[in-house]
Amino acid sequence: MIDMFRKKPVLQYESAIESYPDIITPAKAHVPEWYKKIPKWENSEIFTNEKGFQKTLKQCMPFLDSLTTGYMIVLSHDIYVKNNDGIPYLSWQKTKFPPSWRSNVANNELVPFNHYPLEYTWHPSVANVIPLGYSMLFTHPLNRHDLPFTTLSGIIDGGLVTDPTGNIPFYIKKGFEGLIPQGTPIIQIIPFLQQDWTSKKINGLLKKGEHNNEASSSLISGWYKKTFWIRKKYE
Repeated sequence: MIDMFRKKPVLQYESAIESYPDIITPAKAHVPEWYKKIPKWENSEIFTNEKGFQKTLKQCMPFLDSLTTGYMIVLSHDIYVKNNDGIPYLSWQKTKFPPSWRSNVANNELVPFNHYPLEYTWHPSVANVIPLGYSMLFTHPLNRHDLPFTTLSGIIDGGLVTDPTGNIPFYIKKGFEGLIPQGTPIIQIIPFLQQDWTSKKINGLLKKGEHNNEASSSLISGWYKKTFWIRKKYE
């Protein structure tokens, strides 16, 4: 049961760069242009004689939620990546928090597929804290495979004030050369309530799942959104 009287939690933050105060912004402000351009229907046609109704990813609310849940830490300065004989060389103008390079990768299994096996670290330029009793997932912006880097994930418990120089590892995609502009989302923050969970096998769930599939098929679109989806607010 949701406690309707529970005070709304606040993600508190302060930028370490006076000229760039909004380093943390709601994730909904960073929905990529490629997603916005996806039509709701295959070939932009609601109905085709061959296939009937063919929805696209644009109508998948769980996917949209992945893009808009929580907050983003954005890059506070431009970074230019140059391919130097097969090694990415990063450069930037004057900044107090440039990325760092680690001479060794702790384990090659950490390196994402098709990325250079060189570990860099973001220094996010912001201090933040969430209330006690909550935690937050720091991760690569969800489903943002278009970005030329991949940030590793970690979970921080509430109450800790993070250091703006904190080290968050990331890797550069092989073959990328060009500008990573100021304002690019580099880390998605997803707060969640700390609570104990358990798992349990339940007979009959398969039938309920099949029933839901049948019910959703009776509508052209929007069954999940109308029946279960809840709008989340991150301001």
